[in-house]
Amino acid sequence: MTTRIEGNQGTPIQPHVDRTDAGRSGERTQKQGAPGKPEPKTDRVEVSEGAAFVNEVVQAANQAPEVRMDKIEQAKKALADGTLGADAGKLADALIDHMLDDKK
Repeated sequence: MTTRIEGNQGTPIQPHVDRTDAGRSGERTQKQGAPGKPEPKTDRVEVSEGAAFVNEVVQAANQAPEVRMDKIEQAKKALADGTLGADAGKLADALIDHMLDDKK
């Protein structure tokens, strides 16, 4: 079973986050490294490279442009008419040229 929350675009995950308890209300802070005084408690979260990558992919998908149904219908009609995809070599050349132009 899959659960989906609509409108949730997530929050970017930082690969490494260190926080100290110094900012919490009601607690006294100790100077770090002072003789005879304990060092402040710290929280540490480490996110794996894989989790960071998945987060980047989700963020990119959330920022992707909307699907243009008019263009999809136009392409389907051209495929059905035989005006699109009739020459596989020409189509391959056009795709390669487009990909090379995007790399510049």
